Amino acid sequence: MFLLLVVLAVAGGIIGKQVYDKAMSARGHLEVAMAGVQQVQKSVLAGDLDAAAKSSSVVSAQTAAAVAATKGWQWDFAEKLPVVGSNLSAVRTVAEVTDGLATDVVRPAASVKLSDLNIAGGRIDPAAITALSKTFESVDAGIQKATAALRKVDKAQLVGQVADGVTKLDTELTKLKPTMSTAREVLSVLPDALGAKGPRTYLLMFQGNSEARSLGGNAAQFLPITVDNGTITRGDVVSSADFKRQGSPDPVVDLDPQAVNIFGDKIGRYTPDFTMVPNLPDAVRILHAWWARDIGTNFDAVLSIDPVTLSYILEATGPVTLATGDQLTAQNAVPLLLNEVYFKYPTGPEQDAFFASAADTIFSAVTSGKASPVKLIQALFRASDEGRLLYLSNDPQQTQLVDNSRMSGIMPATDKDQSVLGVYLNDNTGSKKSYYLDMKIDACRTDQVVKGTMTLSSNLTEEAAGQLPPYITGPYFAAGDISSFVVFYGPAGGSLTSITLDGQPANILSQGEHLGRPAVKIEVPSHFADTHTVNVEFKAPGPGGPLKVWTTPMSRATPTTVEPTCK
Repeated sequence: MFLLLVVLAVAGGIIGKQVYDKAMSARGHLEVAMAGVQQVQKSVLAGDLDAAAKSSSVVSAQTAAAVAATKGWQWDFAEKLPVVGSNLSAVRTVAEVTDGLATDVVRPAASVKLSDLNIAGGRIDPAAITALSKTFESVDAGIQKATAALRKVDKAQLVGQVADGVTKLDTELTKLKPTMSTAREVLSVLPDALGAKGPRTYLLMFQGNSEARSLGGNAAQFLPITVDNGTITRGDVVSSADFKRQGSPDPVVDLDPQAVNIFGDKIGRYTPDFTMVPNLPDAVRILHAWWARDIGTNFDAVLSIDPVTLSYILEATGPVTLATGDQLTAQNAVPLLLNEVYFKYPTGPEQDAFFASAADTIFSAVTSGKASPVKLIQALFRASDEGRLLYLSNDPQQTQLVDNSRMSGIMPATDKDQSVLGVYLNDNTGSKKSYYLDMKIDACRTDQVVKGTMTLSSNLTEEAAGQLPPYITGPYFAAGDISSFVVFYGPAGGSLTSITLDGQPANILSQGEHLGRPAVKIEVPSHFADTHTVNVEFKAPGPGGPLKVWTTPMSRATPTTVEPTCK
């Protein structure tokens, strides 16, 4: 990037060969330094701290030489000249900033032991995490300092190439800053989360996308985990069969009337339905009531994942073999866990045993240290971005960390910073046929309008439908029919303008306000392999932030296109 930082023609023609040579020297040293930074990154990720330290030393030497090249009376004199002076001052600032980054960012980063994030022998060391947290505090402070120094450069006085160079470095630091800040914040609370101050109990909730629910799927399997001073202990798997009195006339807890208006009170009468509510705190509040009544233990936080997340995790651990003899890989986890299991194991107890074995085996693979920490972190970030990894804690610091992210399972309360169009799918067939559905969503926003187009396709052929086992087809619909309830959430403070299904006015099953947004529910029926299109339009109350689509995570990725304006 620093090829752009020296204006060769101006320097050579006005301030003479000595300053010109100094500028060229600074450029050369900075180029070598940048190559060294890339090598530090590669070495840290590979766990080679010796190589990282050597590359860090090279970076420091080169940035120091670049700063030295911008010293001397000739350079000082030239900085006082009109036009060229401000450009040379900017070059010096970039050299000094980069030298500061070498000391405050690259050197500490080269000492990072990613192995400190490893879970080995069922334990992760909270003290090592604390030390790592202090390193990231230093890195974050260095980036903040460098950004502040660059912001003082008056780019209005610079010629194009120098201004572009300063802007590029500033942009890169600006992009890096939130990542480092987030890492620092996460590491700062992680020791307590690992039970450094006393045991913490987590409930790992598995949502099955083959029976779609707003937050992901039917949450039929739960694994309690206790962490005490870094030592991780798993409890016994709890299945939906352990919750008694399903379908009782009264909900297990008082429900939000607005949620009942959209989804019905079954969200509190059947455990497969509490994840219909596209708001994780509300869903977990209902789960807490079931858990307190039928299980009797307590938990401090809930971590929700789906089989697609497990497939990402298996990319980090490698294949695992279950007690049943089945092998789970990153490639077969989704079809095996969401579909093929019901062909191989036709009864509920057999399926529960299979799922329990899968949870136990993958848990053991992760906690044994088998997973690459870099790949595991990448897997979790990917799942979080897709809304497949959700987290809710009773710890205010942890809650604040995930606030307003997909991981929180909470749509933003306003559209000021981020506009949201919610598109949530819920199976209505009492089956596992959502596995055969795929969504595609296109959306756009203006100051006054938010529009969305959802295309729902079924790939269930007549031949395949005829071979489905009863547990997949369910008891209520023909094998080739899939009934899906789709709920659309518009902009905060907005209102529904129109909704059509395949070009005709859609039959609205329920609508109203929920979560501070207009919500509308319709049915989209699928018969064998076919496709249906829903167009929805909401009136927006005024300007809002960039539009994002929050949607039910399906068995496969949902392609989403967002246009900055509506045609």
